[in-house]
Amino acid sequence: MSFIYRKAAQMLMKCSKGDGIKDVLFKKEDKSIKKIYFIVHKSMEDLDIFNKIYNSYLSKICKNKYLGIVLLCVLIHRKKIDGGGELKREILKKEKEIFQLYNNLKSSNDAKINILTKYFIIYLNDNPNIVNEIKTLLPIENDEDVENLYKICTTKVKNLIDSIYYKNNKIRILDKSSGLVVKSANIQKGMTIVDVCSSPGSKAILSLLNLKNKGYLICIEKSKTRCYTLIREILKNNEYIGYYTNENMDEEDKINIDKKDLFINNENNIYYIKHKNNELIIKIYNCDFLKLTHKDFQEIGDIDVVFVDPSCSSSGMPDFVHKENMRKVFLQTKQIDNKKNEQSEQDEKYNSYNIYSDISEERIPKVPNTLIDKIKNLSDFQKDILNHALVNIKTAKTFIYSTCSFFEEENEQVIKNVLEKNLNFYIENAGTDKFLFKNGKYEFSDKCVRTFPNRDNCRGIFICKMCRK
Repeated sequence: MSFIYRKAAQMLMKCSKGDGIKDVLFKKEDKSIKKIYFIVHKSMEDLDIFNKIYNSYLSKICKNKYLGIVLLCVLIHRKKIDGGGELKREILKKEKEIFQLYNNLKSSNDAKINILTKYFIIYLNDNPNIVNEIKTLLPIENDEDVENLYKICTTKVKNLIDSIYYKNNKIRILDKSSGLVVKSANIQKGMTIVDVCSSPGSKAILSLLNLKNKGYLICIEKSKTRCYTLIREILKNNEYIGYYTNENMDEEDKINIDKKDLFINNENNIYYIKHKNNELIIKIYNCDFLKLTHKDFQEIGDIDVVFVDPSCSSSGMPDFVHKENMRKVFLQTKQIDNKKNEQSEQDEKYNSYNIYSDISEERIPKVPNTLIDKIKNLSDFQKDILNHALVNIKTAKTFIYSTCSFFEEENEQVIKNVLEKNLNFYIENAGTDKFLFKNGKYEFSDKCVRTFPNRDNCRGIFICKMCRK
């Protein structure tokens, strides 16, 4: 049997513990990385189906479930299994039944998030005709809801990525949901913006477009790796001409965008990006936002908008379905009563619950049992971050709270908790009527934006706009 299959099984096991597929694959160099990626990705894509086939035909002959699912994936997609061995022979004995069950399950598979459109922005730079040039080559359209956002069918995305415009960093792919977050802030030329938890940079980059080459953007990112990503993404637009360790942005303070050089400014971890016309300032804090106080923001003066987009469950992201399937297939569900081999009917019903049935009907889903503890911890963290922002950024007028999560615990419950502690704030509409959520149970629900992939053709997002009285 090919050793690649065992490597893929090991990768699948690591992914089941919560690591991202790309993080797992690229930790070590491997000449077979493309083949392994294909196998792992396809295994995760139909994991619920392969799990049912494994339980029906392989569980008794292959105790390594990860390997069993990998071999099923290879058989389905390649119509063969390389190498030899008893396990391969046993699987091939049931090849006809395996294909029949796969096709039956595939045709009746549960609805999942399926986004058919990709979104992107175009850097005009010194070429005002670039949009028309791209439109002559590719079937792109202006988005109807977000200014300066373009869209293309997912089947044509490869053509977009292969284009010289993408390769020359004239195009940045991002999701429409980020555009809706920035749109809710109504950013105007010359404003001062603070972006908390800023990486990977979509909100920052869209904010810069709306500032129209004049204003002040302060980005805050705790992770060094994510901060590197943020700076690198901003500098892809050639309007930004340098990265500095001093606010005067003298040439002797300019450094290269390199991981080795990036964090040499250990004294205060503050960096600056220079725009070519000197009227747009970008200041980047590589630090823990919770350790900043009101004194750190006093010197900035009046702040127009603060974006607060803390870590979340990412349940609104397309790949969340893979992670949720991982938990169901490989991880033992936590027993509420902590009794082995016992489970109440209510628990059993809850564990079999599919959040995508609610999402497809534009309802807020319940938190699966396997995520209860994680969501509680995230919710507590989100409350701390938002409350810290409201209390310490005293000169700010508007706060935009957002997550890419469907769960109420990370959204409405966070807002309710923070409003009770900060009575000098009220909620304004966070978007147009098209995106406002009309079926919520809170007084402010109909002022918050909620998107649903099947309806809005973008990731699931929650947006709340809080304003100081």
